[in-house]
Amino acid sequence: MSYFMGAMKWYAALPATVMIMIGIFLIGLLLARLKPMASLKSSIYVAAGMIGLNTMVGMFGGAVIPVLTQVVNSTGLKLDVIDLGVGSVQSYVTFPLSFYALLLPIGLFVNVVMIALKLTNTFDVDIFNYFVMSLTSAFIYGTTGNIPVAIIGFVITEIVILKFADFTAPAIQEAYGLDGVSIPHGNAVVFAPVGILVNWVIEKIPALRKIDWSPEKIEEKFGGLVQPSTIGFVMGIVLGIIARESFGSCVQLGATVAAFMILFPKILGTLIEGIQPVADGMRETTEKLLHRQLYIGLDAAVLVGMPDVMSTGILLVPVVIVLALILPGNRVLPLADLAIACPFLIACCMPYCKKNIFRGFITGIIVFTIALYVCTATADMYTAAAAANGLPFESTATSLGGSSTWVSWLIAKILLIFS
Repeated sequence: MSYFMGAMKWYAALPATVMIMIGIFLIGLLLARLKPMASLKSSIYVAAGMIGLNTMVGMFGGAVIPVLTQVVNSTGLKLDVIDLGVGSVQSYVTFPLSFYALLLPIGLFVNVVMIALKLTNTFDVDIFNYFVMSLTSAFIYGTTGNIPVAIIGFVITEIVILKFADFTAPAIQEAYGLDGVSIPHGNAVVFAPVGILVNWVIEKIPALRKIDWSPEKIEEKFGGLVQPSTIGFVMGIVLGIIARESFGSCVQLGATVAAFMILFPKILGTLIEGIQPVADGMRETTEKLLHRQLYIGLDAAVLVGMPDVMSTGILLVPVVIVLALILPGNRVLPLADLAIACPFLIACCMPYCKKNIFRGFITGIIVFTIALYVCTATADMYTAAAAANGLPFESTATSLGGSSTWVSWLIAKILLIFS
């Protein structure tokens, strides 16, 4: 047992990209029936794609976060819950859990059993997604110290997230050409119902139904002058102006955002080139053996750089700051996650909004209203979890991108009644 736990701790400590690479290689070899070298090539391309995507997201965040911090500070917001970013979830709240290594085999076992029982079509190869699901465990453990109930919370959360991934997969695949892919990412996929609801309401209002701000429509109307890269360039400059940056800094920020929108789809192409043979092979194998198609579960990062997602996300940044200021009862000061959370949390909504930036913007207002209130509601549990791990924060903390998952909050609240 000690060897097993040691192996699990070793695996849990691997970089996320390495976990994904191992998962893709094994699936390609065992499920897709690819030859070893073909499976290795696919795993390398997927890993290269994920590294590229994460690098681009890091570049975007590194350029935008200091500017947004300056904007937030200039507003004089006086809120007592500090957004420390998704990194604080990993470093202080979930990974340090004494039983985190157990969650990996438990999560994989639950996923396989659900596939066998036809309760899900998603095989989550991105085990890094488990850290989002384990937030439920952290809330429960930080509050009660009850490990068995905390593990039960993780399992229930995983089941719910996998069902969300199944439900949203067809729309995501059709919208972005990601055949055979689903998104079991607990921060993003749980907000898809908001996009469905907003789109349904807008379809009932003729005046709003006619508004089409899709990137394709904008480019068609204004020609080559207005493309996603141009939109990103202008948005970056506007953010710089709001933050009272110098002329050079404003243009540099605009160029950085434009670079993100130009390069992200190209890097995504590398990931798709790697995942496609595995998805095709897995589809053929599972249709023969299970008489149905399985999806490969990936991180929502694969959607963040889509022109409609990123454009909507950037538009939402100042709105989130305003919401933090005006929402009664909100305690959260958006900081570290502000730049990245805006596109991440609405990523799975956009296919249902028909990739229409206007509809996505309306959806985003509702999504971040929910997110701010959920982060306010979970702040004490979040802070207590870090303290229980022996890593206390200096003040009450949260993560706008991480702790905003309403599913973890709801499941934790229900299980706390019984523990």
